[in-house]
Amino acid sequence: MEDRVQRVSNLFNDINGWVIAEIILSVVLVWAFIKFTQKFLPWISEFLPAKLRHLTLNSVPVLRVLALLLLVVWIVPLIFNITLQNFVFIAGALSVAVGFAVKDLATSVIAGFVALFEKPYRLGDWIKIGDDYGEVVTIGMRAVQIRTPDDNVVTIAHDRIWTENVLNANDGFGTLMCVATFYVAHNQDTSAVAALLRTVGKTSPYLNLDRSVIVVAENTAFCMVYKLKAYPFEPRNQFAFITDMTERGNAALRAAGVCDASVPDDLITESARS
Repeated sequence: MEDRVQRVSNLFNDINGWVIAEIILSVVLVWAFIKFTQKFLPWISEFLPAKLRHLTLNSVPVLRVLALLLLVVWIVPLIFNITLQNFVFIAGALSVAVGFAVKDLATSVIAGFVALFEKPYRLGDWIKIGDDYGEVVTIGMRAVQIRTPDDNVVTIAHDRIWTENVLNANDGFGTLMCVATFYVAHNQDTSAVAALLRTVGKTSPYLNLDRSVIVVAENTAFCMVYKLKAYPFEPRNQFAFITDMTERGNAALRAAGVCDASVPDDLITESARS
């Protein structure tokens, strides 16, 4: 018993007022630095081009992890008497405690570190996990937060990447593909319809002129399905861009005398998924 008490007492250094003050000051400085980067970098990124904005946003979680690691490296020697024997003793005790008490939290944190390096999502990316789609606004140690098109913030634990696919619409780039779908009756001039829709995409005010405009036609039993695929200049304009292409595309088809089609609901649902 005395040997165990002696071993535990040897784990710790002598803690005095100066050590406590240094620990508190270190925690406050790191906390202030993290809060500053979380507020200042997203704010300044709003004034930058899309590519620089993504780079600036992606530096936020990296800086947070580095600051926390630096804090741990600085504080641990102040509290503990670091020797090989003490390190093995502490690591064994912590592994048991973590394994039973915070298993789910540890899994999410580990997944967060994996996500930080594999980058299935970054700040500013538009992702879909399960039924939730939106822009990544926060990447924490345990979870990622996305803002949906309905302006809801959804918090998703990082450990979802172990079991679910992550759909990333722009994958760190400053633009993403948008698709407007049109249903046209058979016996229409396919090349003329495709050229008309391509012109609609090229004349949109939201278009990224550096990317191509593509029209894909699919022949079904009920109609021809045309998908107008193009890239907006800014990912946040994706819904306005799709609306613009849909409205002007329908108007252009009607003006050209192209007949639309009556399509079963199941076909529309299947087309929307693809």
